[in-house]
Amino acid sequence: MIDRTPNQSQGRKKRDPDLVNAEIAIRRAARKAREIANKTGVPIVILKDGRIEEVPLDDRLVDH
Repeated sequence: MIDRTPNQSQGRKKRDPDLVNAEIAIRRAARKAREIANKTGVPIVILKDGRIEEVPLDDRLVDH
């Protein structure tokens, strides 16, 4: 992503350096949680459409 000053065409703000890699870290943590759930045979708990759901081992793909 290109950082822009307020005077440039789209007026984007500079990205917070603490948040730049947050999405990558969240995905890595989710992948690790799936690995642990697969090894221990427990369901994964997710938030979907504002509801908390358990996803059993049979209903999920191992390689996300």
